[in-house]
Amino acid sequence: MGYHAVVMAAQRVGIVNELAADAGVSHKCLIEMGGKRLLEHVLDCLDHSPEIKQITVSIDDLHVLENVPAFRRLKETGKARAVQSATDLFSSFLKAVEGTDRFPALVTTADNVLLTPAMVGHFCADIERQKARAAVALTEKAVLLNVYPDGQRRFHKFADNEYSNCNLYAIVDKETSNLASVFQTGGQFAKSLARVLKAFGIWNAIAYRFSLYSLDKGMERLSKKFKTRLVAVRMPFPEAPIDVDNFRSKKLATEILAARQQAA
Repeated sequence: MGYHAVVMAAQRVGIVNELAADAGVSHKCLIEMGGKRLLEHVLDCLDHSPEIKQITVSIDDLHVLENVPAFRRLKETGKARAVQSATDLFSSFLKAVEGTDRFPALVTTADNVLLTPAMVGHFCADIERQKARAAVALTEKAVLLNVYPDGQRRFHKFADNEYSNCNLYAIVDKETSNLASVFQTGGQFAKSLARVLKAFGIWNAIAYRFSLYSLDKGMERLSKKFKTRLVAVRMPFPEAPIDVDNFRSKKLATEILAARQQAA
């Protein structure tokens, strides 16, 4: 399948991002790391991933992208475009995939700077293997912390293991796009049980709070709730859950990017 990649790059409404302010830029996606802006790292990865056929950047101010050479280049070739974001993630996603040729859709964020074509390939291949209609990428706690002990501090705890979110999702067809409504109040479910309750219902929230189900069993229950086949793709890459979310993760991501450049 040829995927349409949606990159969420908007600032949160009414919130000044502390990393952007520290770097002296208007948007976090414009912060420079490893010689490129955050968004450019993500765009270059998607451009070099054979599974990705088109790219949409969802952002609150389209003029911001004038300062992103990678976006201008991809726009000139017809591979990338930009759309004005909405006030919440779900509505922004719907605007980005509006039209009949925007599926299957892969969704990630502009601060997912360590994303690689190998990660994208693994994710997409496992979706096809599991015959999924929607998917979320997760990495086991030990896979991450065995390599990067300070890589993450919050995990989703299930009966079988603990997992970290990789900011990588997929919606295979338009009929399944309503599943993205779980992000209408925001993400970061590990930080807010109230968001879990609102998005997934009281029993699933209780099951999540007390780790009553394994990851796969939890996905089965959510598949029944949303009347689709939702799966978790286990990512064997320790870097997959590390984005640029705060000063700690920015420092770690900078070190990883430098090591990659030195190895290259």
